[in-house]
Amino acid sequence: MLNFDQFKSKNIGIYGLGMTGSSIAETLNSNGANVYVWDDNPSIRKKFTKKKLILKEIEEWPWTDLYSFFPSPGIDLKKKKKLKNLIKKNTKICSDITLFEMARGKDFHRGTMIAITGTNGKTSTASIIYEILKKEGFDVRLAGNIGKPILKLKKGNKKTIYIIEVSSFQLEIDTKLKPEIAVLLNISEDHLDRHSNMIEYRDIKSNIFKNQDKNDYSIISIDDKYSKYIADKNLKSKKILFTKSDLSADLNLPYNFEAIEKVLEIFKIEKGVIRKRIKDFRGLKHRMELVYDDGSIRFINDSKATNVSAANLAIHSFKDIFWIGGGYSKNNDLSKLNLSSSEIKGIFLIGSAASEIKKLSPSIKKPSIYKNLSDATKAAFKAAKKNKKGSILLSPGCSSHDQFRNYEDRGTFFIKIISSLTSKAE
Repeated sequence: MLNFDQFKSKNIGIYGLGMTGSSIAETLNSNGANVYVWDDNPSIRKKFTKKKLILKEIEEWPWTDLYSFFPSPGIDLKKKKKLKNLIKKNTKICSDITLFEMARGKDFHRGTMIAITGTNGKTSTASIIYEILKKEGFDVRLAGNIGKPILKLKKGNKKTIYIIEVSSFQLEIDTKLKPEIAVLLNISEDHLDRHSNMIEYRDIKSNIFKNQDKNDYSIISIDDKYSKYIADKNLKSKKILFTKSDLSADLNLPYNFEAIEKVLEIFKIEKGVIRKRIKDFRGLKHRMELVYDDGSIRFINDSKATNVSAANLAIHSFKDIFWIGGGYSKNNDLSKLNLSSSEIKGIFLIGSAASEIKKLSPSIKKPSIYKNLSDATKAAFKAAKKNKKGSILLSPGCSSHDQFRNYEDRGTFFIKIISSLTSKAE
């Protein structure tokens, strides 16, 4: 367990008790802090009733004497009016990354941190870099959406490499994040229900570089205007820029291949080895995941495509598409969906954004609204069978939060529907 003596006997507030929140609570409780916790979900709260934590509604916390406040990344501090009124001017708002950076170089060796941000591709990029470094014999740890909570990582040594994916929600908070290698993959429209505009979103993303110095590396895309704006700024670090080439398509390499290559070259891994290792990568669940293929009809689970640019990438990647889309739009501009693609043969819509997407869809694509994912998938399967071939693609371009807990829940449910449909078809 990490050592944080400065929190001993201090009042700490943690709002949101998912994996990250519970890891913070466990860490600070073991360091003698008075840990006040709350989660809006009663079933989650129930799990914490017998733990040595102070489970109280946030109005009952000692806000005037709160040493640090740790909100879940999913909590929008600007929109929670009740919370906004409770937070004092001198309240220190922190995250698990704040604690991790406090511990690096003190409780254990700094090692090398690779921090990855961007609108799309963070998880797959982090996972591929992790797998390649591990296979090449490096001591490497992975934290974030697909790895452990960062506070649960084993202590390393001066050669240890920590790979973390960092969201805009985490970069909003002054985490003191200082990665030795910081990567910005891309910036496209997303989370505009949380960030007031794209300029604010862009500036928050740029925070990943702000604490770096001349010994650090900043690897930045110049393919979109927002990332290029950041790339054009004077940074203290060694700047490495990248742009997409035709190489990815020609060699069947994944999205963000160029960024992966730039990172791995810092560790003196040869290009030939990098490309071979990337091709061997098995892929991730819920990200362009091929679930079923009988030679004529296949199902692709791309539930992780929660914004327009991610959905467009999937639409560009397949042929004869029966597209299942919709969900909660997050105030993103859905008119940018590539619904006129000649590869889309039918459009099957779900969720709160369904009506808006239907209005934007070419009538020739026969857009239809369904009450749930099960009905939409059955209809798409029927249409693909009638066509005698097709890619039934769940790539919603929207968040899952109007009908599901998260994109994993949506993707897992989709896989169950596929299993039911294909077993009946055999």
